[in-house]
Amino acid sequence: MACLVTRDLVIGYGDIVVVEGISVQVEKGQLAAVVGPNGSGKSTLLKGIMGLARRFSGHIYYQNQDITHFPPHTITRLGIGYVPQVNNVYGPLTVRENLLLGAYFRRDKAGIEKDLSEIFNIFPELARRRDARAETLSGGERQLLAIGRALMGRPQVLLLDEPLAFLAPKTALLILEKLKEIKEKGLGILLVEQNTFLALEDADYGYVLNQGRCVMEGKGKELLSDPSLRERFLGLPKEVGEIDKEKRNRK
Repeated sequence: MACLVTRDLVIGYGDIVVVEGISVQVEKGQLAAVVGPNGSGKSTLLKGIMGLARRFSGHIYYQNQDITHFPPHTITRLGIGYVPQVNNVYGPLTVRENLLLGAYFRRDKAGIEKDLSEIFNIFPELARRRDARAETLSGGERQLLAIGRALMGRPQVLLLDEPLAFLAPKTALLILEKLKEIKEKGLGILLVEQNTFLALEDADYGYVLNQGRCVMEGKGKELLSDPSLRERFLGLPKEVGEIDKEKRNRK
């Protein structure tokens, strides 16, 4: 069952169109990845879904409800969580305070405390530093905190904008493993990622964007196995060998 669907979505900024005619969908318990070269419109797609970029035309459906013209705060309350690539934690606040901010619109105090404990179970790295200020965390810990804070809003769909960017292969794999654990609980995840190899290898489904258009879609590993696609659009990162090595070490 599709939780989130876009149909022929056209998005941009001001009068400039960046994403043209994109249709994607995310199902319950599915990790869908959006990959492509820099400037292909990946991040703009997420911002358009959240109402943070101009929607020129097309439609966005969440659980069969048309939310195309809904503002960001309404979309968040409905059950779509969003983690931007940068500026996604509040540095002066502690880990625990950042997580509680994710539940700012909730009034079920007992439920909030229960979810806080669950987040610490999923991310023991955060539990160990619950009283530390977010500005003292490593890059990987900050990404985990940003994801955890989004989860505190009890979303049904989670939008992630390049959570693996600038991270060492070992840390990137840790975050991806956490995402797979989260999706097993029934959450739908739409992952925008520059690291095409890592994203598509573990994605249930993938979309390849180029110059604002979707040039190919399909199962993640099937996309990776297409030689022409790899050469024309994906530009697999140099650290693929390091990632493979790290995966072998974990087995």
